Amino acid sequence: MKPVKFLMIAILIAAVSSTVDAQKKVDPTGTWTYKASDAPYEYSSGDIVVGKDGKDYTIQIALGEYHKVKGSGVKYEKNELSFKVYIEGETVSIKATVEKESMKGTASYSDGTIPITARKKK
Repeated sequence: MKPVKFLMIAILIAAVSSTVDAQKKVDPTGTWTYKASDAPYEYSSGDIVVGKDGKDYTIQIALGEYHKVKGSGVKYEKNELSFKVYIEGETVSIKATVEKESMKGTASYSDGTIPITARKKK
């Protein structure tokens, strides 16, 4: 009977540890190349640079080589990144689910909500 108990305990431990691994927080820091094909052309692609200052995350959007926009209200909880950027007199709210190598979410502004995707640069 002892081998059966041992086997059941081993299976239970394996199941719990795999669930914990699946819930691990993905590190969002780095440079992500984004695409938002429904956005106006000049904002339809660029880079999202996610940094960390102490415990707080920082965001900067790079639209081309010289135009950079700093994000505000950055939050990262349960693999969901949200922040706001101020572009051409308007606040754009971005919310995305972060995976190891990709992000998928939405950008909302006065004209509506558009999909946005991103791939992490290597």
